[in-house]
Amino acid sequence: MLKKTLVTLATLATITGCQSTATNVCPSSTRVEMPMSGHQIKSSASTKVLVFEPDMKFETDTAKRITASFHQSLSNQVNMTGSKIVDRSLAKKLKSELQIAEASGRYSSEGVPIADYAVFSDIGVADFSREFKAAHESYDPFKDKRVMVAAACSFKATIEASIRAVSLPEMITMKQIQFVGDESFSYDTYDSRCPISKDQINSMISKAAKHAVTRNDDLKNLLAPRASVVEMRKCEVGTMVRIDIGSSQGVLPEWDVNFSTHEKVTNYAGELEVESRGYGKGVVINNAEHGIKPNYSWVMIDADMASKVKRGDTVKVKFEDACNGMSIFSKLCHTTSETLSNTLSL
Repeated sequence: MLKKTLVTLATLATITGCQSTATNVCPSSTRVEMPMSGHQIKSSASTKVLVFEPDMKFETDTAKRITASFHQSLSNQVNMTGSKIVDRSLAKKLKSELQIAEASGRYSSEGVPIADYAVFSDIGVADFSREFKAAHESYDPFKDKRVMVAAACSFKATIEASIRAVSLPEMITMKQIQFVGDESFSYDTYDSRCPISKDQINSMISKAAKHAVTRNDDLKNLLAPRASVVEMRKCEVGTMVRIDIGSSQGVLPEWDVNFSTHEKVTNYAGELEVESRGYGKGVVINNAEHGIKPNYSWVMIDADMASKVKRGDTVKVKFEDACNGMSIFSKLCHTTSETLSNTLSL
C-alpha cells in the first residue's frame, strides 16, 4: 500500500507540473540590459498581521481544542508567507477595539502597532458522525471481481469555518475565505454501537480544524510577498532574473512566482490610471546559499520570457498545493471516507 501511495504521489507531482530548477547563479558578466517598466509597484516588506483567535458559539473543552488547532494552523500558514505575526497577547487586547472601530467607521491608530492586515475567523460548524456497515459483498475494480468486505465502523469529524482579512488602518475587507476540513477513521468490528473514546473524537476534530486551513491556499496568496525585477542574466544554466526580496521576507527555494507589468494609461474619462497585465511564471532558484540572500533572490524563467521582462515589473509568489482544495488530487493526499450519517452534536 505504501509503495502504491508513493507511486501515486510521484505521478501527481508530474501531472501538476512540479519540476526542479537550476542550482547555480549566472556570473555578473552575463548581465543583460532590460527596458524599464512603465510603472513600478513598490515591493512588499515584511507584512505584519494580527491573527485573532476564532469565535465559537459555545464554550467546552472540545471547542477550546478546535479553536486552538484552527488558530495555530492559521498562524503557521501566515508564517509560511514570510509575514510577521503581531504578539498574540497584544492581538487579544486589540480585537474588541478593532471590531468597535469597524462597526462605527472610526479608527484611530494611536497605541496600535503597525500592522497591514487583521484576520478575523469564525467556526460555524463542528460535527462528528459515525456509521456501522454490516459485512457485505462489493466489486473490486483492481481485482475485477466481487469480494467480501468485513463489518466495520466509520467515523468522521467535519469543520466549516470562515475568515475575513481586513486591511489596516482603513478597515477594508480584502477577502473573505471559506474553509472546510475533515478527518476520517474506521476499524473492522461486529459491534454496531461503534464505540470510540472522547480523546479519539477530540483528536479527530482537532485534525479536521487543521485540515480546514492547510487545504486552502487563499490566505497564503493574499499575503504572498511581492517583489520587483531589478536585473537579468543569461548563461549556460539558463535565463534568470534578480528580484528585490529574499530570505528576510521568507523566500524559499523553488517557490512559484507570477510576473506582471504595469503601465499608466489614459482611461475613457481622460484620467490617468495604472493597468496591470500578467505574462508568465518563474521558479525561485534551488540554491538557498547562493541564490537567496537576505534582500534579494534569483528566479529562473523560460528563454521565451526574456523579451517580455522589464526592470521594475512585479513578481508575486503563487502558493498552489495540488493536495489542497477538493479535487481528486486532494483526496490522494488527504484520505477521506464516504459521507457519514447519524451526526452528533458536540
